[in-house]
Formats: sequence, C-alpha cells, structure tokens
Amino acid sequence: MNLELKQANQLPVRTWSWLKVNELELQQDIPDSSSYNKNPLKNKELSQAVQLQYKKWQDDLASISTGMGKEAEEFIKNHKNTGISLYLPKGVKQMEPVMLEYCIDEENPSIIEYNEIILEEDTEITVVVNYKNKAISSGFHGSLTYIKAGKNAVIHLIQAQVLDDSVTHLNNIGAVLEEGSTVQVTLAELGAGTLAGGVMAELSGDNSNFSLNTIYLGDKSRSIDFNYVMNHHGKHTVSEMNINGALMDTSKKLFRGTIDFKKGAKGAVGQQSEYNLLFSPGIKNVSAPLILCGEDDVEGKHAANSGKIDENVLFYMMSRGLDELTAKRVILEAWFEPVIQKIPDEELQGQLLEYVKERLDHVKSI
Repeated sequence: MNLELKQANQLPVRTWSWLKVNELELQQDIPDSSSYNKNPLKNKELSQAVQLQYKKWQDDLASISTGMGKEAEEFIKNHKNTGISLYLPKGVKQMEPVMLEYCIDEENPSIIEYNEIILEEDTEITVVVNYKNKAISSGFHGSLTYIKAGKNAVIHLIQAQVLDDSVTHLNNIGAVLEEGSTVQVTLAELGAGTLAGGVMAELSGDNSNFSLNTIYLGDKSRSIDFNYVMNHHGKHTVSEMNINGALMDTSKKLFRGTIDFKKGAKGAVGQQSEYNLLFSPGIKNVSAPLILCGEDDVEGKHAANSGKIDENVLFYMMSRGLDELTAKRVILEAWFEPVIQKIPDEELQGQLLEYVKERLDHVKSI
C-alpha cells in the first residue's frame, strides 16, 4: 500500500518556499491494512453511562479540522481498521481512566485507527492510549482523533508511542471546545523511524482552555515533523503548548507552532514554549513559531531554547561520582519525566522510562 501526502502539516500562513517549512511531503510503501483482530480496551469495567464502541462510529465529525490536514484525514478514513467511538451523556464523570493499547505485529503490520470522542455538558474523562510493536520488518500506525468538548466538559487525552525504527507513525488530532470546556492533550512521541503529528484546536466557546504537552526523542536517522495550531475564537480563551525534546546522531525535527487570535477573541491568551537538547553536529533542528492577530485585546507569548546540557548541572552530577555519559543519560531521563508523570498509570510510566533508557544504550557519546 502506498502512503502519499503532498500537503500535510501545512503552516496556516505560507512563508518563503526555500525555508522548506510550509508543509510536509511524505511518500512511503507501507504494509496493507486488514482488520485489527484485538480489542484495545484494557479496563475491566466502565461507568454504565459511558458509551464506548469498538470499530462502530456513531457520529460524523468531519467538520472538525485537524493539525495534519485533509489529506491525512482522508487516508485514515479510507483505510481504517480499528478505532473507538466514545460518548459521555450530560453530567457523566468517568473517574477511572479509559485505558487502550494497540500492538503492531506480524498479524497486524498496519494499525489505522479512527476515533471519535464526544463529551456533552459537564462531563469529565481521561483517555490513555499506548502504542507499541513486536519485532517486525516494516510497520505502520496512523491515528485520526476528533474531540468535541461540550460546555464545561473536561478531557485529558494521553497518547504514548514507543514504536521502533521499522515503524512509520502518523498522529492527527482535531478538537472543538465549547464554553468553559477544558481539553488537555499529552503526547509522548518517543519512537518510530518516521514520525509526523498534527494538532488543531478550535477554542470556540468563551473561557475554554486547551493545553498540549509533547515530548520527543530523536536519535539515529529518525525524522520528526510536528504542526500544532491553536485557533482562538471565544473571549478569554487560553491555550498553552509545551514541547520538550532531545536530538542526537543524524536525526531531524521540524516544529510548526501557531497561535491564531481570531476577530472577537477579546482577552484571549496563547502561549507556546519549545526546549530542545542538542547532542550532535549532525542533527537538523528547525522551528517555525507563528502568532497571528485579528484582535487587539489579546496576549501571545513564544519562548524557545535549543542548546547543550547546562555545564553547571553536568559538573554537579559528575562531582557526585557519575561519569559524563551516565550523567547525561540521567539528565535526559529527567528531561522527560514531568510529562511522563502526567500519565495516571504507574506501569505505563515505567515502560516509557525504560524505553528511554534502552534507546540511549546505543549512544556512546552524547
């Protein structure tokens, strides 16, 4: 099966073409998709009011825009072989996290999931999704997730992937927030040989709040491409995106981060921060932050920092008996831990930290 994207992860406002940041072009041969033969739900019980269906979708949310764009959306829809439809009626609060797990293996070399999450007024839920794979020569994972958060609804979506170099991974999210709703998205994008991800949030209702926390790790020849867009429509809306990552060897990363204050978004606040640890002269690290204003009574902030590990921190740790390489590995693990700690499952936290350690085992000098 051929995957071809010509205009994915598009920057909302184009810049000079020679900068090569306007969009992502991706063409790869990936394994054919057949029906995923496992139930991803790990919970033994859910609230009886929560309506969760597996490979049965109950609503068409195609009007919601996503970070990766229409091309990526259509590819997932046309080839989907798994996914969920999750619906919370008004007032329902699911206190136990909904736990999902997908595993790529020889029987399921391509997992292509289409997800709908619909929350009515005054609802609350946490959804945790874990992606992994067994040894395989070539694999593919593609995910499309639509979120509709009703008035005063609260959702925390956590996605963690620890896929290996043989897997291509696409992660496409679109969310619409009504008045007073809160959507928190945590992404542990730690693996995959080729990784592309996009998030678009429409903060339509007044006083709605969207936060995004992403961690990534690039080593060997990994390719990472992100496009995050926060569109503020309502009054006093708040968005925040924090991206922390580390690059080494000959890996490359491109991050596009856009905060767009639409006309009428008075009192809105948007903030984006990006921090990168760089360990090799062979890496390629590109950032394209963008703040757009169609309203004057707004506040937009951008902070970015790329560089090596603080020499004072490194000296302190080495003075406590650690050799340089071990000290750097410990610092890297600590770099990711605040985001990993947001995951409400200790077993999964441990798996992610162990994965980071294993990924650093091949590194002789960082």
